[in-house]
Amino acid sequence: MGDIISRADASNWLDVEVSKVVKRVNQLCTVDLTQGMLDALVSFSYNVGTEEDGLKTSTLLRKLNNNDYEGAANEFGRWIHGEGQVLPGLVIRRKNEEALFRRDGFLGDDSENPVPSVSSVTKTFEKVKVPLEITRTLELNSVGDDCYILNCALAELGFLATGTQPNNFTSVTQDAINWFQSENNLTVDGKFGPSTKRLLSTKLTNYRKRAPEPIDGHAYCRLTRTLNVDSDGLQILLLEFISGQGNVVDKLENIISGAPGNQNFRLPEDPNSFPGNLEPIPQGRYTIGDIQWAGGKDNYTIVHTHPTNGIGPVFVPFIKTFVDDRDAFGFHVDWNASTSPGSAGCVCVKTISELQKLVALLRLYDPRDLYVDWDLR
Repeated sequence: MGDIISRADASNWLDVEVSKVVKRVNQLCTVDLTQGMLDALVSFSYNVGTEEDGLKTSTLLRKLNNNDYEGAANEFGRWIHGEGQVLPGLVIRRKNEEALFRRDGFLGDDSENPVPSVSSVTKTFEKVKVPLEITRTLELNSVGDDCYILNCALAELGFLATGTQPNNFTSVTQDAINWFQSENNLTVDGKFGPSTKRLLSTKLTNYRKRAPEPIDGHAYCRLTRTLNVDSDGLQILLLEFISGQGNVVDKLENIISGAPGNQNFRLPEDPNSFPGNLEPIPQGRYTIGDIQWAGGKDNYTIVHTHPTNGIGPVFVPFIKTFVDDRDAFGFHVDWNASTSPGSAGCVCVKTISELQKLVALLRLYDPRDLYVDWDLR
């Protein structure tokens, strides 16, 4: 009780544990694996173990190493018991693992991919419009452009591999639909009907808001919430620097916004988001301005004039790309944290050393876009 570690340490320990499982899975499997197969087997083995009474002695592994990919895939559904009882959580987990195992198709086995008929074609993956332009219920063996749209949508969200997509509803599509439905508390029937369409369209829209395309290959920043709260009652936020290729290249993990007692995270169109309410910056996209020094470049001793002496030596303004009633947001340090922790909505680091790192990262990557993502619709 009371024994804790930092979020960074927890992440590092998870990396260590998962790496052990990955290494052992690769040792036990003597056949080639797709990325989806490896990911599924690691998830499975992390849960049941890799040695005796786990993957090593399983029928799943025996069939897999005999090149019986279909038989191996069917074995996931047998591992759903705990103390002699079927556990609903394991049923869902195994369905997800089996769908992931099947996601990329089976190496050297075309049994699940018959020669296309005249009306069955594959095309390069493309981002599709939302809401999805599908007007009928799709199920196994459906064929048409709407099936291509569905496959592309599932691929963008990670339920299918990206690359070429067929214009038919294959067994792989069905597995992906089952996976999506189980993850989102929908009836798992393997069909693409109105309820699945609505939710898939919503998920796709929200995903694109949270994972924007880099503009002209330039780096950008993303601000999200964590599950942690500091001693002042402020939610700890995560500021990530993301390269033009979409990779997280650095981050600051001790960011705050808004004042204690006013940690209400809102959409920009929320009528309650008004100047002076001391709430965090609203969700949305902002353009990052230039670094403004109170006492000249790299002078961390002279501070900006401010009614509460709260800004410190550096201010980096945000230029809104949407219209609402709040303004004057930016990056700065919580200079008066000892007497008045928090901000009136600006995005703040807590210490001079963190401010120095923020300045260094802004100079290094020169991001011009900040995406504030509170995971709100």
